[in-house]
Amino acid sequence: MQDIYQVQLWPNGRWDQQPWRKVAASNEDEAAFKATGERLSKVGPRDKLRVRVIKHAAYGPPATVYYAN
Repeated sequence: MQDIYQVQLWPNGRWDQQPWRKVAASNEDEAAFKATGERLSKVGPRDKLRVRVIKHAAYGPPATVYYAN
């Protein structure tokens, strides 16, 4: 089953000032990959930050961040 995730792009470690994108995926990792086409890591320095992902809902945990390898 797929859920809707909101993805905020951060190319080059900075927010691109675009609205969150909605992506259908089975988990946050897949949503990050679908939005960027890259396999990303959940750890890394801020300048390698690429996306923030959150499950589309009214309330929930904070967004998960993903970094370039």
